[in-house]
Amino acid sequence: MLRTRVIWALAATTGLAFACLLTSCALTSDRSGTLVGTVRRADTAAAIPGAIVECAGLLAITDTSGDYEIEGISPGERVVSATANGFVDYSRVVDVGEATVHDIVMQIYVPPARIFGYVIHSTHGALGGATVIVGDLSTTTDAQGYYEFPNALQTQYQLTVIKDGYRTYTRQITPNASDFQFDVNLKYLASVTLSPVADANVFSQSPDANAGNSSFLRLFDNGAAKEAFFIRFDLEGIEETAEPVLATLRLYHTEDMGSEAGRTAMAARALSPWQELHITWLNAPSTTGASTAPSTYEDNWFEVVVTPYFTDWLVYGSTNNGLYVDTPSDHSTGRFYFASREYFVADVRPHVVLDYAW
Repeated sequence: MLRTRVIWALAATTGLAFACLLTSCALTSDRSGTLVGTVRRADTAAAIPGAIVECAGLLAITDTSGDYEIEGISPGERVVSATANGFVDYSRVVDVGEATVHDIVMQIYVPPARIFGYVIHSTHGALGGATVIVGDLSTTTDAQGYYEFPNALQTQYQLTVIKDGYRTYTRQITPNASDFQFDVNLKYLASVTLSPVADANVFSQSPDANAGNSSFLRLFDNGAAKEAFFIRFDLEGIEETAEPVLATLRLYHTEDMGSEAGRTAMAARALSPWQELHITWLNAPSTTGASTAPSTYEDNWFEVVVTPYFTDWLVYGSTNNGLYVDTPSDHSTGRFYFASREYFVADVRPHVVLDYAW
């Protein structure tokens, strides 16, 4: 009796399962959906042959034209995926019908880049403690000057290196390999005050006169008479790799300026040699033309930025023939009386403050 009941129970269970199976088949018997399309590269739109496209458990492999076709899909929203060597896996939800066209665009797979390198100085060697910034990433060099970003993207970054006492370094980099090495040679910041080795006035109204031993450097231009001067600074002892950051010519006016503080002194580069005790208006060298950089004034000091000229000498190898200093034509203002290198008060003699990196 017990055995009969078990068989009956099994039969009942089997019948229920069979009924469920019939119902399931009825629900999924519509497989009229078809999916066709082309698989292409995102960068060039070229076809990708051999890509595997899957939808609802059915597979297709693209032909040489990148085309695929999958039949027998139950209509409705289905996940379409694609894989291909060297490309990022693709997945989208597509509403599949009887004849659905779905083209697939695949991105090239670019592996992460390890950006690394060393920060050094040509003389000081490895620079530990330098801050290296790549995009939004930041790290600090170790005692050997080494830095590393192990999982960066292969894309363009702005790389910046900062260290106290050194010139900040900035460069655009584009890692193009899984291991991308970029070494940085920082330049040390230094400052020096240069005293003139020669200075002399020249006068249009006295074209043969030499004033190389005068205590004053005079500037004047009223349209009829002009007074200007040449001045030269020795660059010996400055490091060979020096790159000027800022060069400022400082001139001290020996008289009360009153309301004339806004007057302008300008500088140009002399193009040939001259001698302090022989230069005159007649034999003065030609120049690059007066710089339009205006001077600033404070406590009788006039300052003229002459960085481009020091760059010409120190970086590009132009011959250092010194500077020519003049003032714009003005019918109403008086003379400048700057202290020369022979002036009796040493602290107010002309000089150049040169900030440079090397």
